[in-house]
Amino acid sequence: MFITGFVTRIKCAFRDKEMIFWTLLFPVMLATLFYFCFSNLDSADAFSPVKTAVVADQAYRQAAGFQAALEEVSKEGEDRLLQLTRVETREEADRLLEDGRVEGYLTIEAGAPKLTVRDDGLNQTILKSFLDQYLQISATAAHILERNPQAAQQGLLTDLMEQQEFTREISLSNAKPSHQLPYFYALIAMVCLYGSFQGLTSAFYLQANLSALGARRSMAPRKKLAMITADMLGSLAVHLLTMLVLLCYLLLVLRLDFGNQIGYLLLTVLVGSIVGVSLGALVGAALRIKVEAKTAILITLSLACCFLAGLMVEGISYAIQQNAPAAAWLNPAARISDAFYCLYYYDNHTRYFMDLGVLCAMAAIFGLGAMACLRRRKYESI
Repeated sequence: MFITGFVTRIKCAFRDKEMIFWTLLFPVMLATLFYFCFSNLDSADAFSPVKTAVVADQAYRQAAGFQAALEEVSKEGEDRLLQLTRVETREEADRLLEDGRVEGYLTIEAGAPKLTVRDDGLNQTILKSFLDQYLQISATAAHILERNPQAAQQGLLTDLMEQQEFTREISLSNAKPSHQLPYFYALIAMVCLYGSFQGLTSAFYLQANLSALGARRSMAPRKKLAMITADMLGSLAVHLLTMLVLLCYLLLVLRLDFGNQIGYLLLTVLVGSIVGVSLGALVGAALRIKVEAKTAILITLSLACCFLAGLMVEGISYAIQQNAPAAAWLNPAARISDAFYCLYYYDNHTRYFMDLGVLCAMAAIFGLGAMACLRRRKYESI
């Protein structure tokens, strides 16, 4: 009888076309939209050499030191700072600047380099910083040579041009930083919580005062606990199948990189889905209001949790974590999203298992609460 109830619940779930749309087709459509909207986020921060013009007139040709500095920062390679274009006259440089083909241009006036730009921005700031650094080094070198003419033969210029670094950049993992993945993490968390619709449907068809099917099932000679368990597991199985389809679409079609810890990835999806289904069952069993109102509550709750987990605004999850850590830890969507984040970036599973522990506690509270409400529900008449 347990197997019969389990299989029957699965069949009923697949016949619910509206449910399949919201838990499978809609997330796939939203993931596709995210992919096309956010695919350039990771490349937006990539640095490209600043397009710069220099007026190569007689004054420039006489400034050997400045020429050497420009050639050094415009050489091909990973550390290339400027993409240099040489022009003969200032009028030609002005035309390039007006047409937007360069971010600024350099000239030599009264023996000193000068920068001309049209707008304010990051690239213009980089140009100004380069010029300021060159002027500072030149002034320092002139001052030292004035007091010690032999310093040039003692490696002064090499020492001044050499950049000393006193910090070392390290990474907790080999994963490349990504701005688009948090949106997909929050999307998966949203779909996990959408399992609440399956749980709500199961609770609806287990209560005799809400549906004719519930009334017939209440009269059946079966243990109530076995009936509830079979229904909940059937709902969970269907939702897990939709989650697996979504994950396959993200990994195999959209080619998103979630790291190589697929086992832990699937475990997170399993626990998150249990939280979603049990939450829906609890709302369906505990609240004595119309099913439409229960659905509205679940939709509002799911979207609010996902908003605070970063589904709509990047960085809001971090802000909540810093300013209201209790709210962040009580948000199931934030814990699911953070678990994916830990798997991608961290080299250990300490924080991951903390997230998973919180989710398991939520699932236990929601599930046991739903079962208690459904098992103790009695009716004087139907």
